Amino acid sequence: MDSECPADNRVRMEKEYKNKQEPIYYLASLTSEEEARAKRFHVQEKGSNQARGFIYKEIEAPSDHVWKVIRRFDRPQAYKKFLVGCCLIRGDGGPGSIRRVWLQPELPGKYSIEQLELLDDENQVLSFRILGGEHKLKNYTSITSVANRTLTTGKLGSLVIESYVVDVPEGNTEHQTNVIVHTLIRTHLISLEKITRFEQRQSSQVAASSSDSTN
Repeated sequence: MDSECPADNRVRMEKEYKNKQEPIYYLASLTSEEEARAKRFHVQEKGSNQARGFIYKEIEAPSDHVWKVIRRFDRPQAYKKFLVGCCLIRGDGGPGSIRRVWLQPELPGKYSIEQLELLDDENQVLSFRILGGEHKLKNYTSITSVANRTLTTGKLGSLVIESYVVDVPEGNTEHQTNVIVHTLIRTHLISLEKITRFEQRQSSQVAASSSDSTN
């Protein structure tokens, strides 16, 4: 589990989406169906010295499109901007697989060892936990789910929910820990939205070009 990964896998991703900052939009409320889904997949028990929470965000892309990005346990750096690389050190990307991810230099740490606990394609739910590494997020467990939703604009989009439980680091309060983790998740969800919308536009352009060429 502590084996090193090939150096050529530690390639920094191009920062294609860094030139434009977009605010994250909080929803006024979840529908009763979304609340039931959150209770089904995102209720996690926490210990006496742990913090927990969840964040949700609308994305202007269907859930199947968003799920294709999230489910890639071997490529979290595709949308998680605080990561610079990843490689599998056990498994093929299915449940039980273990990955090593490298953190951005500005973060307090170097790498994390993480195991995929759940990959549910039918319900579009992924869960992983941190096994070790050099960082401050000890005993961290994350659950991410995606589902279709009618957006406030009336378009078909999706709702992404990410929840977590983590130890409170020594010298920090539960509130401080929540603030740190929420900042990480918010950044990742903003990046996820940009990437999925960009890819969806590309797919639409390709489909339009193909249709024009056959007419």
